[in-house]
Amino acid sequence: MKQLLLAISILIGTSIYAQQIPNGGFENWVQEPYGEEPANWGELNLQLLNSLIPGILDSTIVKSQDAYSGNYAMELRSKAVSDTITDTIIPLVMLNLKNDNLDSASMKITNTLLSLSGYIKQDLVAVDSNSTSISVFVYSEGSFTGIGAIEFNVDIVDYSSFDIPIFYFDTIASDSIEIWITGGNSVAPVPGNIMLLDEFELHYQTATGLEETISSEISVYPNPFNDQLIIELQPSNTMEFKLYSILGEMVLKGNVNSDINTIDLSNLPPNIYFLKMENESFKLIKEK
Repeated sequence: MKQLLLAISILIGTSIYAQQIPNGGFENWVQEPYGEEPANWGELNLQLLNSLIPGILDSTIVKSQDAYSGNYAMELRSKAVSDTITDTIIPLVMLNLKNDNLDSASMKITNTLLSLSGYIKQDLVAVDSNSTSISVFVYSEGSFTGIGAIEFNVDIVDYSSFDIPIFYFDTIASDSIEIWITGGNSVAPVPGNIMLLDEFELHYQTATGLEETISSEISVYPNPFNDQLIIELQPSNTMEFKLYSILGEMVLKGNVNSDINTIDLSNLPPNIYFLKMENESFKLIKEK
């Protein structure tokens, strides 16, 4: 099926501004029965486990003084449940989860979200098969409209910055977000991961000028696709494209400069991908 864009609307003179997430610097903490948690953040796996067997595990979150700035950072640790139960609990931290007496793990926003940034350092066990991740889920009027995600699969000795771009599907719209942070690989969990995070910020787009419509057509097909993707430009011109995995990793970059371009993607595994071309993004599905 073709995905066709006609008369793309763009904003002239847009600007970007940053906003810190509530307690995105992890300076404020609250006491829970199983340990301290940063205000406005909660650990889902721990809460579920302790609701079934109270007191079986203390917090997977540590109030760390090893901060990028300020007094504290949030430290996540994967750990074995107990000496007798060898299952590993992977931290799953969510914004606005329970400890602040909120109804759901989401946050209202008022403008188009472009990215989430912050700082990370970590020490992983079994680096070859282990990773941590941060995901941002974007909603508009209850519908899932965009996603941003990043995976960290190496040791990070010193605090390093990250920026997670948001990829929108058919409609660029956002009024609420969810942020999920995992402190390990849920497929092959191991105890001993240490993940430190600090200074989370959201980056929004605001319009400072007038709206303009340009005459352009971009066709991307088939979708779903198997080995090849076709990008068709009318009229013929030159555009750069970038293809990202669902975790936000760029897997391919190139240019298209003719009416019909065939892109070989046979080496990619089946999954969801996002194609970025100029100010537009396309959600693509590879079947096999």
